[in-house]
Order: sequence, then structure tokens, then C-alpha cells
Amino acid sequence: MTGAFVLAMAAALAAGAAAAPGATPTRAPAPASTPTPIPAPVPGPSWRGLVVVLVPPVDDAITRNARARISGELAAAPFKTVTALIDPGADLMAQVEAVAAERKATAAFAIVRADGPSSDRITILISNRVTGTTTVQRMAVDEQDVDRAASRLAVEAVELVRASLEGAWPAPVVAAPAPAPPPRPARVQIDVGAGVVTDLQGGPAFWLPTLAVIYPLPRSVGARVALGGLGRGADVATVMGSAHLDLADATLGLTRAFRPERRLQPMLSVAAGACRLAVRGAAASPALAHDRAAWSALTSAGGGVVVALVPRVALTLQAEMLLVWSTMTVEIAGREPAELDHLAIAAHAGLFASF
Repeated sequence: MTGAFVLAMAAALAAGAAAAPGATPTRAPAPASTPTPIPAPVPGPSWRGLVVVLVPPVDDAITRNARARISGELAAAPFKTVTALIDPGADLMAQVEAVAAERKATAAFAIVRADGPSSDRITILISNRVTGTTTVQRMAVDEQDVDRAASRLAVEAVELVRASLEGAWPAPVVAAPAPAPPPRPARVQIDVGAGVVTDLQGGPAFWLPTLAVIYPLPRSVGARVALGGLGRGADVATVMGSAHLDLADATLGLTRAFRPERRLQPMLSVAAGACRLAVRGAAASPALAHDRAAWSALTSAGGGVVVALVPRVALTLQAEMLLVWSTMTVEIAGREPAELDHLAIAAHAGLFASF
């Protein structure tokens, strides 16, 4: 019995200890909360200065509307604006100048009726403390149209404020001029001129008009078709008779210009084609007179310079070495007064136009 009693007492003491008021239950730690980010402060405008706006005790719609518009212009500049009340018993100009100095403002201005609340004349006063100048302007207003009168008054006052705050007022943003469109690339180029061709073996010189049409390709290269002929030709003679010679040629080739943006533009050319030598003869004996024409393959290579005169018009000067593949000989009664033999030189001058 004593053992059972001891066990019962121990159980009661254990239960009391668990329910004792001083006991603090153990809790699991609460999860740490994520801190709320603090927004960065938004920087305020960088004021160009302070402008004090003087307001009369008795206001009206026209001057109030005009002041509101001017304050908006000042805020957009941006100037910080504050208001101050006008003392009707004191000199207005002195007040405008004094309040600018007291507030250490850039300027102060007032818009009031010139001769009392019923006057149709408005006085605008602006004092610039930086330059130490005060500007006064008076103007009449139309009382019948409040909005129009206030708008006109505001325009006049804003121009006066801007003029007074010259140097502090931001300069108007001038839009950069739109870049000029690039010049249209030439679709075709034409070279019209005249040239001379002479054989290096001492043959006659041929003067002949020339025409070249060039189709521009990339990298200042051009495909050129050139024609020469219809000139006055050359005359040769022997004791047995004379002959008149006409030369014509046609070639297809390539040109390459350098420094196309400069006034002087060097150029190179290569070409291949054919030439024709025609002979019209007269002899002492009618039986010897005859006409004849001969053809030969032709290649050329040369260079020159293009001199730009005005946009799309230039002067061309060229010299080319010609290789005549077949010898063309003129014979009169067994004699040979002229011959076009293999190597010849051609010089050309012309007017060059791009379209």
C-alpha cells in the first residue's frame, strides 16, 4: 500500500509541474520575413532659379489667367515660383524690386491693372535681380473676350519675361536639319567627243567623232560600248593617183574610275572590238580607180582623267594604245602610200554626263 501511495503522489507532482503557471511552452522559430524594399527617392527637377509672382489683393479673370499661363511657362523652363501679396499702399515697382532681393530670387514680376480694378490697361513689371534691371510694359486689353485678352496678355508677358531672363532662360531646342538624301546613283553615262588615231609607223592621222555609253557597275567599274567614225578621214597621194581614207571602230570594254568623290578622277580602260579602213581612190587611168574596205580585230588599253565640272557633268581626257591584229595597207598603182600596221595610238577629249 505504501508503494502504491508513493507512485500516486509522484504522478500528481509531475502533472502539477506540467501545468504550473510559470512554465513557458517551447515554440518553433517563426520563418524570417523578406524585408520590403524601400523605393529610391525620385530626384526633383534641377531648378534654374526662383521667381516671385506678386498677386494683388483684388484679382480678376484676365490677369489671373495670364499669371497662370506665365507660371506654367516658368515651371517648364524650369523655374521654381512662389507667390507674394502686393501692398496696395506701397509703390509697386519698389515692391517688385525689394521682394526679389529679400527672397534672393532670380526675378520677380507682377501683372496688375494700371489705374485700378476697372481699368482696361494692364501693367507688367519684371525685376531681374541678377542684372539689376526692372522692365515695365503697359498694354490695353479687350474686356469683351476674356480668354483672348488673357492669351494675348500672357504672350506679351512671357516674351517680356524671357527677354528679362536672357541667359537664364533655356535656349530653344533647334532640331537638327534632316540629312540630305544621298545622290541618286547614275543609271547610264554618256561620253561625247572627238579623237585622233595615228599609226606608230608614220601613217596618216585620222580625226573622228566618238561616242561612248557606259553602264555603271559596283566599285566604280563601268561596262563601255564605244563607237568612232564619220570623221573627215585622211588623204594620201602618189604620182599615179590619190586616195581618201576613212577609219571607223567599235569596241566593248571596261572602265575603272578612282576617287569618284574628287574633282580630278584618274581612270583606266581596256576594250576589244573591230576597226574598218575604207579607201576611195582616183588614179591617172580610170581603169585603176577603185573603192575598197578592210576589217581587222582591235584591242586597246589606256588611261586618262575625269575632271568634274558640275554635278553629273565632267570633262574627259584619255589616251589609248591600239593593237590592230591585221595589217591594212593602201596601194595605188603598186605603191603603198599608207599603212595601218599593228600598233597605233589614240587620244580623246569629250564631255561626260551621268543620267
